[in-house]
Amino acid sequence: MSEKQVLISKKSGLATITINRPKVMNALTAETMSSLLAAFEEVGADPETRVVLLQGAGGNFTTGADMSLLGASTDSTQSFQFMKNTAGGLILALKKAPQPVICKVRGNVYGYGFGLALAGDFVIAADEARFCEAFVNLGISLDGGASYFLPHLVGMAKAKEMALLGDVISGKEAAALGLIYKSVPDAELDRETELLAGRLAAKSAPAMSSIKETLEKSYDADLAAALEREAVHQSTLLAGDELKGAIKLFLESREKRPKAEG
Repeated sequence: MSEKQVLISKKSGLATITINRPKVMNALTAETMSSLLAAFEEVGADPETRVVLLQGAGGNFTTGADMSLLGASTDSTQSFQFMKNTAGGLILALKKAPQPVICKVRGNVYGYGFGLALAGDFVIAADEARFCEAFVNLGISLDGGASYFLPHLVGMAKAKEMALLGDVISGKEAAALGLIYKSVPDAELDRETELLAGRLAAKSAPAMSSIKETLEKSYDADLAAALEREAVHQSTLLAGDELKGAIKLFLESREKRPKAEG
């Protein structure tokens, strides 16, 4: 029996999804993408999961689409349906997950894999990770949400540089550009990711879900619509028990503070 291409493990509110094709640098087949989509749908619906971690097995995140998958694209109608429903659906699944999604990145992060990483809420990478929008080098266009993510994250000029030249940048360079959350030495990556996951897991799950949704939708509408969306979410959470508990703790701590002499 062949090994599963995607692994899921859950512990203490953290769901870890691992791309498990290390012998081919975690290149993604149609089966891998479909399994990843199912994995995110599963953990997204799990009320016990507070944080999601996406990583690659071995020394790479993913080099993007497997060449066998690219070579099989002969029918444009079939390709369109796959790109829209499976490849595109996976990117949307990360963005729509109610929990914060951390992408832990080592090694190569190429093509579609680059977009997959950027779809996460936090990308934490090894300093020497290798990010590349390799599409132009293969004579194909952008996918994985790159045409959306890059201009929003680094501006149009830098987006065109990365997409049209197809050069490799390091994790340290990606962090300096504001493209990702943080880069750290490889030896510190596991611990830094663990600390970040712990910090997020300690936050209010409903608040994080609401904040994530309002931020994601901010690109879709004008300020007036954003303010209305904020009002809808905030009015619900203002009536919640978590805020009441936080206010109670604050007031109790204030009562215990020494009064200033006057």
